[in-house]
Amino acid sequence: MILWGFILGMVLCGVTLSLIAHEDSHDKFGSAVAMFSGWCAFGMLLMGGTWGLGIVLPGLMAAAVLVLRTTNFGKRITALAPYKMPFGIGALICSVLVWLGVLNMMEGLPNG
Repeated sequence: MILWGFILGMVLCGVTLSLIAHEDSHDKFGSAVAMFSGWCAFGMLLMGGTWGLGIVLPGLMAAAVLVLRTTNFGKRITALAPYKMPFGIGALICSVLVWLGVLNMMEGLPNG
């Protein structure tokens, strides 16, 4: 649960943050919600992933997301721009799932 939630959440964060970095729309509310959700999910996923998976995989995924954000990848996927808010909210939901898995690990419960 932690691994798959982490990977899916980081992919959604990368797509959301790269769409916001190369944004050219006038949807200010959607952009604000997507940016807030993307960065909050990024931080929560990084902390939860480090706790549950160690430092290597979360560090590599975080670096990949930050590098992806600075490349021209956002211009190539501009067709997904209307979906940046659902992608950001999906990343936030994945981060909650990762933290549920981490809390289960802390309590000694199975992650299934």
